[in-house]
Amino acid sequence: MLKRLAPVVVLLLMVSCASNDSASDTTAAAGTPSSSTGVVVTSTTIPAIFNPESGEKAIKCDNKAVGASYGEKVKLEFCTETWAMGDTDQDRWNCPKEGCEQTRLYHLVDTKWTSPAICSRDKPLTRFALSCYVPNAGPATLAEIPPKDVACIIWQANKSLTFVAETGCTPSKADINLSLSAECTGYFAAVSLPLEKCDTGGAVTVMQKQLRAAGYSVSVDGYFGPALAKAVYAFQGEKGLQQLGIIDSATWDALSPKAFPG
Repeated sequence: MLKRLAPVVVLLLMVSCASNDSASDTTAAAGTPSSSTGVVVTSTTIPAIFNPESGEKAIKCDNKAVGASYGEKVKLEFCTETWAMGDTDQDRWNCPKEGCEQTRLYHLVDTKWTSPAICSRDKPLTRFALSCYVPNAGPATLAEIPPKDVACIIWQANKSLTFVAETGCTPSKADINLSLSAECTGYFAAVSLPLEKCDTGGAVTVMQKQLRAAGYSVSVDGYFGPALAKAVYAFQGEKGLQQLGIIDSATWDALSPKAFPG
């Protein structure tokens, strides 16, 4: 059951992180991909490690076929030919009405569907050891994670504006438009890039000042609202940057000669 396993996962991850801190050489060796794996370094300190792309396409999920092979009834949300994500009926019984915070990855191996890992919905799969775990085993490894292109299809967090610079996925136009237009119901202190709508703090003020100096009409109040998002989107288009309406490392560097204060 997903909820009951969560405390165990936290403990395992704490142990894993402590081990990584005390053995950097071992971590570097374990985290270094083979020659067939690509590496993308983001604006954070977490390297994004991918399995090679597979060329698989999105298909309609077949709950009955996958469930029969897996051995439990399943409710799948996104699927490719050999990967899927979703919950079992038993998982859903133990989750609140708004849904499970974690869900399963499914993988077709030979002719059998298996569930190699359970992952947090709000974290990208590029952070597999922190995002996913293998029940009764510990943090997931790259072996349990789908290829980069498949992850972009089946995993929503990989396509979110917050993580696309890390995951290499293309966000939907609808998500970008929503980010530009929706009002904030509250603001949150920004501590790292990317800066996005509803963030607040000194870093937001710096960007507002730089955009004003570049000729954009924005308030300098330290709050990242819709007007600032639209100005950032326009600036990104002017400079040939990916237009997301959030301030990633490329946008920060284009606006400010100083490093991000963090």
